[in-house]
Amino acid sequence: MKKFFTLFALSSLALIGIANAQVSVESATTQEQISINNEIKTNREVPTFESESQIKAKLAALRKERNVYEFNATLNGSLSHFNKYWRTVNGNTNSLTGIANILFTHQYKKGKFVLDNKITGKIGYTYNFLPESEGSSDITKSQDEWYISSAPAYTLSKSWNIGGSVSLRSQFAKGYNGDDQLTSMGFAPAYLTLAAGFTYVSQNKKFPIKVNVSPISMNATFVTSHKIREHFYNANETLSATGVTYEEYLADNKLLNQSLRNTAYAYGLTLQNKNQRYEGGSSIQIDFDKTFDKKGIFRYRTTVYSFYGWINQLSQQHMSKVWNANPNNVDNPLYYESIMPTVRWENTIDIRATKYFTTQIYFQLYYNKAQSKQVQTQTVLGVGLSYVFKSK
Repeated sequence: MKKFFTLFALSSLALIGIANAQVSVESATTQEQISINNEIKTNREVPTFESESQIKAKLAALRKERNVYEFNATLNGSLSHFNKYWRTVNGNTNSLTGIANILFTHQYKKGKFVLDNKITGKIGYTYNFLPESEGSSDITKSQDEWYISSAPAYTLSKSWNIGGSVSLRSQFAKGYNGDDQLTSMGFAPAYLTLAAGFTYVSQNKKFPIKVNVSPISMNATFVTSHKIREHFYNANETLSATGVTYEEYLADNKLLNQSLRNTAYAYGLTLQNKNQRYEGGSSIQIDFDKTFDKKGIFRYRTTVYSFYGWINQLSQQHMSKVWNANPNNVDNPLYYESIMPTVRWENTIDIRATKYFTTQIYFQLYYNKAQSKQVQTQTVLGVGLSYVFKSK
């Protein structure tokens, strides 16, 4: 019995020892897990935040970097006065002329995308005044034009871009000829141009030239005024010689043959075009804008634009060939005049005497065979006030 009791006692002690060993291991494992969790919590990074003013400042700096603006406004005038004896001998007229000009340009850049926008406008009047005993005074319009253009492009290299352009040009007010006949007004005429092609931009600051070549281009001419179209119809010797009035033609267009309906009479429009004319072809435009000193005393700007409607030329040749090949049209042949390139060359010289006082010289040469077979030119010299703002 004593032996049995001794064996039982030893077995119990052995089991208690094993149980104690297991408890200590589990306790050690729990302590290690707790220490690991504590290390993770203490090593967390605290996030940083920018204030609202810092964010606004960064956005403002980014906008300034991507956008470049220029606004230029001038008001020029001239006065001519002659006494009675000068007017009697030379026939001159006293006059007061005022011309207002604005120029706004904007360029936006983001990565390889570039957007150039431009708005120009000018309007001028001349007041001719005489004593009542010598005649009547009158007011005539001397300058009137507004122009809007936008040209998105994608940069291919430092000097070359690919993209397109759209522009619209017309006038602000009504214009009259010497016989007080209405000859122009808003959108009569108006010119819309669409073009797609390549642009070369010189990286030489001493010669900042930009050349745009558009293999595909479209020109549209609008004359929305019925009264103006009727005036030019009556002024056209070929159409008026038929004895058919403009209203009679509109009521029955068969009163005039095919060739007469394709005679240009109002800013290049034909009777067949009604109030709008579209031409397809190619165009080229060259721009140069340079200030020759740091103070901006002397600035020269020039733009040369030329459009050739070769698509219309081919279409007219084909139509004429098909029409004249028809035996029924032997007594009514169809002929078209050859299309010549349209050229518009503008030059502006700004000479700044002080910050707000400037002299401006403007010269334009314009040739459009559809309007006139002669070259048209104008020259304007003005002295007056000027205000210029540039973002950079």
